Amino acid sequence: PLTNALPAGNICPTGRLAKPLPSFSAASTPPPPAPPRAIRHDVLGSGTGNYGHGSIIRSRSGGVAPEEDAAVRRAMSSADPEELKRAGNEQYKKGYFEEALRLYDRALALCPDNAACRGNRAAALTGLRRFGDAIKECEEAVRIDPSYGRAHQRLASLHIRLGHLEDAQKHLTLATPQPDLLELHKLQTVEKHLGRCLDSRKVGDWKNVLRECDAAIAAGADSSALLFAARAEALLRLTQLDEADMAISSASKLDYSSSCTSDTKFCGFFANAYLYYAHAQVDIALGRFDHAVSSADKARIIDPRNVEVITMHNNVKAVARARSLGNELFKSGKFSEACIAYGEGLKHHPVNPVLHCNRAACRFKLGQWEKSIEDCNEALMIQPNYTKALLRRAASYGKVAYCLSFCAFSDLELKNSEIVARLMFRWSNGWNR
Repeated sequence: PLTNALPAGNICPTGRLAKPLPSFSAASTPPPPAPPRAIRHDVLGSGTGNYGHGSIIRSRSGGVAPEEDAAVRRAMSSADPEELKRAGNEQYKKGYFEEALRLYDRALALCPDNAACRGNRAAALTGLRRFGDAIKECEEAVRIDPSYGRAHQRLASLHIRLGHLEDAQKHLTLATPQPDLLELHKLQTVEKHLGRCLDSRKVGDWKNVLRECDAAIAAGADSSALLFAARAEALLRLTQLDEADMAISSASKLDYSSSCTSDTKFCGFFANAYLYYAHAQVDIALGRFDHAVSSADKARIIDPRNVEVITMHNNVKAVARARSLGNELFKSGKFSEACIAYGEGLKHHPVNPVLHCNRAACRFKLGQWEKSIEDCNEALMIQPNYTKALLRRAASYGKVAYCLSFCAFSDLELKNSEIVARLMFRWSNGWNR
């Protein structure tokens, strides 16, 4: 049987290096840090204290050294699970999680029902940020050995990171000989901030939604797609479009399937529906109309009776139709009709910068330059770095300035048309810039 299986440590909750606590074991020295700018995924290794305490294990992103690769190849040729386990532990401690995973896989091929080796494999998967797979491996470990306390501890830690607070509570209760007090505190803190976040969303206090999302993520739920989606929604409501886009992108990079099960609820939504709901709103605001419709359709399929989903779905479809119709009319030279079509879309989404900018283009073509400037201003209030709106507004200002200059020439009542012609020529060549 495999004994003294490593790694027994817990997951570093924020993905950053934690300061070692003086009461914990410092028997092993952390390896030197990776080169600057390298992305690392750090986890905690085992110590001689309680579960979850020990030296920091730093992920190596630059590939294994030749001597390490040779050691892995030698170990892989072994038929002794114990030797494979030891070699895997050495690679894990050095931060070579992929190599450790290969060795643990080889050991499990020889000894598939060893719960400790399953736990080791889960730790390596966690180091690679494959949280869904790590959860499955821990669940297999506790199926083999229901009393395996370390697997329950690791499951609790993983569920906290993913925002599954009920599951985390269940596994902390099953952890033996006693639950990790650090993880219990983490769970309670995340639960407190999540509750405040949901209460703030109900009353539309988006600044506080953002604040409590950030607090819950910092407290330990750093891989919860739902919290990042809620953060994106709050930023969108606060008209911080670029930040909202980054937040929903972070949510998308997380594994939806490991973030929530089909019956998980969040803010009154089925959890997966909320992820698509938030994504659709960010996409429509940033002009990604096809993606927005796709996400809205998925949200409607998952949660067909949710009032917020139904309203969002109808609005997204209406805005996408208005934009498509407006574009077709604009291309046909029907600028007045296109202007009306974009206006219909704005009735459903008044703060859509793309529709404002498109309507500004119509008004520019119609010679309504002041109204074009107004639409550009609206778009830029929502999205200050919107390049098309900036260029379109500049062009409209140029037309207005031209008219003002022409009127000024007329007011002079100059009789000599040659002088007027010269002045107009100089203006057109940059005199008025």
